[in-house]
This record gives sequence, C-alpha cells and structure tokens, in this order.
Amino acid sequence: MAKLILKFNNEVIDHIELTQGDMKIGRKPTNDIFVDNLSVSGEHANIFTIGEDSFVQDLNSTNGTFVNNKRITKHHLKNGDVITVGKHTMVYFTEGDTENEERTEDFARTVIINPGSISDSGANAPAPGKNFARETMSMQPSDAHKSERQGAIFVLSGNNSGKRIELTKSVTNLGKTGRISGAIQKTDDGYKLVSADGTEEAPRLNGRAVDAAGAPLKNGDIIEVAGTRLQFYLK
Repeated sequence: MAKLILKFNNEVIDHIELTQGDMKIGRKPTNDIFVDNLSVSGEHANIFTIGEDSFVQDLNSTNGTFVNNKRITKHHLKNGDVITVGKHTMVYFTEGDTENEERTEDFARTVIINPGSISDSGANAPAPGKNFARETMSMQPSDAHKSERQGAIFVLSGNNSGKRIELTKSVTNLGKTGRISGAIQKTDDGYKLVSADGTEEAPRLNGRAVDAAGAPLKNGDIIEVAGTRLQFYLK
C-alpha cells in the first residue's frame, strides 16, 4: 500500500492513501488531493497508481511540480521521494516491499533502540550485553501512562525517509546502537522528549538542545538525533 504524507512548513497536515488509477492534485476542491494555496494550480499534478507502482505527472502547472527538488514532467515514484507543489510537500512511501522492510529493520536497530529500555525518569539504559534484549522485551508500557491520542514519528532524512514509527511503548529510546542519546516518554499529558544522562549528543527539539528534564512534544515538532531528522505526529 502506498501513501502520501502531506506537509506545509514541515508540519504534517494529512495522510493520504493512494488508490488505483488517477488521483489529481490541485487547488480546486474537486481534486482528489486538495491543496489550498495560491501557488498551486487548479489542477496542478496527477498521481497514477497501477499495482504497486505510482507515477506523478505535472499537468502544465504554472509553478511546476518537483520531486526531490528537481522539476519533472513525469516521474516513477520511489519510497521516500518528496513531491513539492507550491509551498506544500508530499512524502511518498510504501509498505510491504522487501527492500523497504529490510531498511526499516536496520533503522530500528540503529536509531530507535529497543523501545521501553530506559526508565521513565530518563536514566540511561543498561549497557548492551547478553541480557539486554531479554530485559527490554520483558518490559511493558505502564498502565499509568495513558494518552488519548496515539503518537508516532516520521523519518524526514536518510534512506528511511517517509517511514512512520508508532510510539506504542511508554518509552522509546533514540540514538545509535550502544549509545542512547535520549527518549520519547509517554505521559498522562501526552509525550515528551528527554535527553539521556551523560550523553554528549543530546537530541534537539525545533533546533534547541533538550536536557534530562525534557520538553513536551507538540504535533509537527522536529526532532534531530544521531544525525537523523524526525517529526512528531499525533493521530
């Protein structure tokens, strides 16, 4: 299944599942993907999906259609491609293809390290070793941590750009293998980003470093950690 993440000024505003056949993008409300911006033509572009393949084609728009910052007339979309129409961007991603799943699994090992292994106080996780995975797997989300809206993070850079990671645990660690930089904690009030104690690579939230006390996360916030840019999203 292919999807688009529609964003404006780096804030996620919609998630669109692509259906088979044509889906027009433009400023007219009659379009399948309605983009309300004066820099977008009435019928700006078209996405055609057949089977597991999707193509984007410019419809002689005034300001052009861009994929990965290059103007196109027609383009075969690949996972992570960023389509730009006017001031809006759409990240294309697919689910279920083998190559993409392998990249996702690798990303989970190197950037999102074993959700649930840091305590809710933000302390460092146990050093990786023979028992590390078993200790992590045995931890369950605390019943005390309940939020009405489910959180997720979207990968904005690197090979996994466009992937979504659901924040289903009470704590999701962020960092590289063997070196945790911080975590996203699920609290009674929502979610917050914290820095791991003693880390030299504290995560940044909207350009500012976050300490162990943490900072609350809002829909659309940008997180930078371990050389990767993520965006927090509330469903």
